Amino acid sequence: MIPTGPLHDAALAAIHEVAFPHDPWPASAFRRLLQQPGVAGFLDPRGGLVLVRCVADEAEILTIGAAVQRQGIGRALLEAAIAHVKKQHVVILHLEVAASNVAALGLYATLGFQQTGTRPKYYPDGGDALILRLRINPG
Repeated sequence: MIPTGPLHDAALAAIHEVAFPHDPWPASAFRRLLQQPGVAGFLDPRGGLVLVRCVADEAEILTIGAAVQRQGIGRALLEAAIAHVKKQHVVILHLEVAASNVAALGLYATLGFQQTGTRPKYYPDGGDALILRLRINPG
């Protein structure tokens, strides 16, 4: 895993566009995010990315995606993000995922994420988002 910075914005945008062709983020969005306090990113050389934001003792996966599926990229990215937030003394990691994304839901379940809510019609295509969380660094 390669820690990212604003200089990786074009590569992150290219991977995001392949992973999310219906809602790509421009390089400028990645640049702005990576300049914000508490935001960290990781790039998988096989074609994957994850951005996470830590605030106090909570964190949120801002985006995670891979150019190819079923290669272990998603798990590796999540493990990198989880290791990072553990070092930041995060207690809870949040993320949102399309209710229709069965593969991602299976991965998140194997890592211990639990559903805490739903955002109806959250995505541009009208799909619902499920809100998941993982308890980290239990007290």
